[in-house]
Amino acid sequence: MSDEQFEFVMAIDKYKRKNARPFPTWTEVLEVIKALGYRKVAEPQSLERSKKDPEPEKVSSSVSSE
Repeated sequence: MSDEQFEFVMAIDKYKRKNARPFPTWTEVLEVIKALGYRKVAEPQSLERSKKDPEPEKVSSSVSSE
């Protein structure tokens, strides 16, 4: 997880605890993003994952069959 991703996760967690909102709406998530300082400054781009973006980590399950 990058520093930027960690900062976002922690900001969302803080918002959820402070406002007693375990599941914030997308509007509330956008408020948190703006509070972090993000602003729309570029033209919209495709939402398809680019080849330079890292693949999400896969979680393997270790289930034993005993």
